[in-house]
Amino acid sequence: MNLSLLRTHLAEILRGAALGRYERDLRQQTAELNDLFLLLCFMEAAGMPNPATLYLLEIYPYLLEQFHQWHRRMGIEHSPLDGLPCC
Repeated sequence: MNLSLLRTHLAEILRGAALGRYERDLRQQTAELNDLFLLLCFMEAAGMPNPATLYLLEIYPYLLEQFHQWHRRMGIEHSPLDGLPCC
């Protein structure tokens, strides 16, 4: 019984050692994305223009296919946005 418990704990320690760095990096990236999201939300609430809008105009054609797949997954037959004809 003790040997299997020791083996389980050792496996958890080794897994933590192997994946710890990646988890730390993912947590940092998640925090940065959350900070950016909050900044954009507060800018929108305060009526300030979004500086990313001009940069996003260049990649909208690439995102159009992903948008189409998204609204199909959500069960929406045609684009829910009138100005974004993807179907």
